[in-house]
Amino acid sequence: MVTPRFLLVTAATLAYYTCVGILIPTLPVFIKNGLGSGEAMIGASAVLFSGAAVLFRPLLTWVGNRWGRRTMMVSGSLVATVAALGMTLVNATWQLLPFRALMGVGEAALFVGAAILVVELSPENRKAEAASYLSVAVFGGLSVGPIIGELVMGDVPEGARGLSAGHFDRVFVVTALASLLAAAVSLTAPAFVGAKPERIRRKVSWFHPRSLRPGMILALGMAAWTSFTSFVPTFSKSIGLSGSARFFTVYSILCLVLRLFGAKTPERLGLRRSVWIAMSFLLCGVTSVGVLGSEIGIWIGTTFFALGVSFFYPSLLAMAVEGSDSDERVEVVASFTSFFEIGGVIGGLALGVIGQLFGERSTFFGGMVFAVMGLLLLRAPSTDGQELDTIKPG
Repeated sequence: MVTPRFLLVTAATLAYYTCVGILIPTLPVFIKNGLGSGEAMIGASAVLFSGAAVLFRPLLTWVGNRWGRRTMMVSGSLVATVAALGMTLVNATWQLLPFRALMGVGEAALFVGAAILVVELSPENRKAEAASYLSVAVFGGLSVGPIIGELVMGDVPEGARGLSAGHFDRVFVVTALASLLAAAVSLTAPAFVGAKPERIRRKVSWFHPRSLRPGMILALGMAAWTSFTSFVPTFSKSIGLSGSARFFTVYSILCLVLRLFGAKTPERLGLRRSVWIAMSFLLCGVTSVGVLGSEIGIWIGTTFFALGVSFFYPSLLAMAVEGSDSDERVEVVASFTSFFEIGGVIGGLALGVIGQLFGERSTFFGGMVFAVMGLLLLRAPSTDGQELDTIKPG
C-alpha cells in the first residue's frame, strides 16, 4: 500500500500541515497581542476558516471529478500561499478575516484531494489504516510547525500590545513558503487513480447521505478539540507560561507515533468501539484542562487529546467511504471532511462567546459539553440503516 505515489501525496500533506502548524500558536497571539482583540475574535477567525471551507465544498467536488485530485491539492496550496502573504498587510482584525477564509478554502482543497487519493490507493479493507498513515504526515507537520512558528515570532510578553510585539510578518512569510512547497510537491501526485469518473454531475450536494451520521459525530468531536487548539495558546500565557508550542509538539508527536504503530487498530477493534474510545479520550482531555486549570492539567489534557484524535478521524472516514464507488467518492469524502470544519465553526463561535463572557478557562467546560453530545449521538440508534461497527474485530 505504501507506494511511491502514496508517499508523494503524504509528503505534500506534510509540507502543507507544517504551514498550518506554524499558525496554531502564533495566530491567537497575533490577534490578541498584535491586534489587541479578545477571545471572541479568535473564535471568529476559526469560524471564517472553517465556514469558507464548508461553503466551497460543492465546487471542490466538481473540480476533483473534472480536473483531478492533483488539481485540488495544487490549487489549494497556492490559495493558502496567497492568503499567508496577504496577512503581512493586516493592521486591523477585520482585515485578517478574509485571508483566514482563503486559508480555509486552501486547506479543504488540499486535504480532500489527498484523502481521496490515499483511499483510492489502498485496498478495500485497509482504508482506515491508509487514513492513519496520511495523518502521520498531518501530525508530522503539526509537530514541527508550532516550533517553527514560535521560534520565528519570538517571545511575546502577556502584556505586550501592537504589531511590533513579535515578528508576525516573518511568521506569515514562512507560512507562505511552507504552503508553496506543498504546491510544488503536489505536482507529482496522480490526477486520478484508475479511470476518470464517467459521471460528473454538474450539481452536487453539500452533504452526501453516507457522510451524515459519521460526519455529525466528527463535528462534535472537533468542536471539543477546538477548545484545545484555539484557546490553549492564550490560556497558557494567562497562567504564567511562556508559550504553548511544547504542548502542541508533544501532542503531535504522540499522534504521529500512535497512528504510525496503531494504524490497524480501528479495523481490529471495530469502528464503533474505536470511535467510542476516542470520544471518551477527548472528553477526558478537555476535562483535565478545564478542571485543573494549570500546567499539569494542560499536559494531562494533551495526552488524552492525542489518544482521542489518533483513532477518531480514521475510523469515521473508513465508515463513510465504505461501499462507495469512484463516481461518488469525491462527493462522499468532501462531504464528510466538511464536518471537520463545521465542528470548527460551531466550536469557534460558541466557545469564543463563552470565553468572552466568562473567561478563557470556561471555553474548556464548553468543550466538555460537545464531547458529551458526541458520545450521546454515538450511543443513539441509527435511523438510516448505517452502522458504525461494520468492520468487526479480527
